[in-house]
Amino acid sequence: MSDVNIAFIGFGEAAQAFTSGWRTRGPVSVAAYDILFDDPQRADAKRAECRALDVMPLDSAAEAAAWADLVVSAVTADQVLAAAESVLPGVHPGMLFLDINSAAPFRKAEAAERVAAAGAGTVDVAVMAPVHPRRHETPLLISGPAAATVEPILAALGMSFEVVSDRTGDASTVKMIRSIAIKGFESVTMECVTAAVKLGIEDRIIPSLTASLSKLDFTALADHVMERVVVHGKRRAAEMREVAATLEHAGVSGFLPAATAAHQQWVSDLNVRARFEGEVPRDALRIAREVLNAIEAQEK
Repeated sequence: MSDVNIAFIGFGEAAQAFTSGWRTRGPVSVAAYDILFDDPQRADAKRAECRALDVMPLDSAAEAAAWADLVVSAVTADQVLAAAESVLPGVHPGMLFLDINSAAPFRKAEAAERVAAAGAGTVDVAVMAPVHPRRHETPLLISGPAAATVEPILAALGMSFEVVSDRTGDASTVKMIRSIAIKGFESVTMECVTAAVKLGIEDRIIPSLTASLSKLDFTALADHVMERVVVHGKRRAAEMREVAATLEHAGVSGFLPAATAAHQQWVSDLNVRARFEGEVPRDALRIAREVLNAIEAQEK
């Protein structure tokens, strides 16, 4: 796929995971623009992340679009429209714009409409699992007017995907509704284990839940989902606000997504991750204790 130029708008976890996966298959021309390039205190570190993966850093989103055949928007949920607008000066005939952000379908449709009006083909991409460890093989759903056009490119890149429809938003709708259960269960699990540790009954609660959820190892599950909240709570909270917006737009209740967003944002604001001093937080009981320590420190 060395003849296809791919540019990321936002060079965070997903962009780096996909790029590192592609590198295992052969040469791919990749460039990126990230808003942190404009931050004097963080630009050097972000550009170093690009160099580590042989990715060419560019000075603007418009420059990235002008250079690329395939532009991948990989920003935070609240920047979906801004990212789309930032590429408009560089849009050219034949360019494909893939929006892989975790955002409400109507929001992604609005962004796609603006890019399409400038002449690009647009694709709504829903990333349906964590990008590690599968990287470029992470399951994707795609939809939108240019879904069929991008199929052979994604296949040649070794990506794992399923086409939902030719309508922007259909792929993201599946992700948004699925996230009610996935992110909701993360927060429910974290609240449960933290309360159990606070009350000194974790030795009863965890075995009891493991027995009730007989096909699941609750200890391993708690370790996994609580790590996700601590490490990615801010981003996941933004996604759950988009889920709530999706349900509001559809005219149905969205109490659980809103509560999940509030909980994950709360954990992020406690800055529990910093208490692990660079170590990946993988033990649910220790995570719970650090949550309690953070609450106590906040109350002093």
